[in-house]
Amino acid sequence: MFALIALKLLFGFLGLLLVVRLLGKKSMSEITPFDLIYTLVLGGILEESIYDDAVNTGHLLFAIGLWAVMIYLIEQFVQKNDKVNKWVKGEPAVLIRNSKLNVKEITKNHIEMEQLRAMLRQEQCFSLENAKHVILETAGQISVIAKSEEDKTMTLLLVDEGKIKNKVLQTNNLDDSWLRKKLQEEGYTNLKEIIYVEWSQEKGFYVITYADTESVSYKIDG
Repeated sequence: MFALIALKLLFGFLGLLLVVRLLGKKSMSEITPFDLIYTLVLGGILEESIYDDAVNTGHLLFAIGLWAVMIYLIEQFVQKNDKVNKWVKGEPAVLIRNSKLNVKEITKNHIEMEQLRAMLRQEQCFSLENAKHVILETAGQISVIAKSEEDKTMTLLLVDEGKIKNKVLQTNNLDDSWLRKKLQEEGYTNLKEIIYVEWSQEKGFYVITYADTESVSYKIDG
C-alpha cells in the first residue's frame, strides 16, 4: 500500500516536472492563467490517483502522458496562430496612456481603483498622478512608466467612482464636509462626474473626472 503511494508520488513529481519543462523557462510572474490550468489539472489527476486503489500506476502514467502530449500540441498550435494565442492567453491592455485612465480596459479587466493603486505601489509609483503609461501584461503584472522617478509622495484615495471613502477619511482624521468643501473650491460640485480623487498633504488634490478619461481602447502587439 505505502509502496504504491510512494510510486504514484514519484511518477506524479516527474509528470509535474515534465509540464514545467514544456512550459519553458518562465518565471512565476510570467506564467499565464492558461499555463496555471495545466498544472492545476495535473495536480488534480495526481491527487485523485494517490489514495484510490482502483487507479494503478499504469492508469496514472497513461493520464500524465496523455495530458503532457495535449499540452505540447496545444502550445505548438497556439504559438503558430496569433489569433488563437490572443484568445487563449490574452494580450496586454493599456490602463493608462499619456496620464489618462482607460476606463473601458480597467472595467473589462475587473480592476478596482484601490487595486490599481496597490499594483502601482509595487512598481514604486505612489501616486496615480505620477503614472504616465501603465500596461497590464498577460500574466497579470503591470509595466509602469512614471513621469518622475523621484516622486515618492504617498497619497490617499478619497473618492472612487463617485463614492467618498469615508473609512479612509476617518482613519486620517478627515471628514466628509471638509472633502466636499475642498472639492467645491477646486471647481468640482458633482461627485457623480468624478471617477478618482487622491490627496496628500505635500501636493494637495489630484482629481480625475469621467471627461478626463480615454474613450478608446489601446492594444499592444506582443
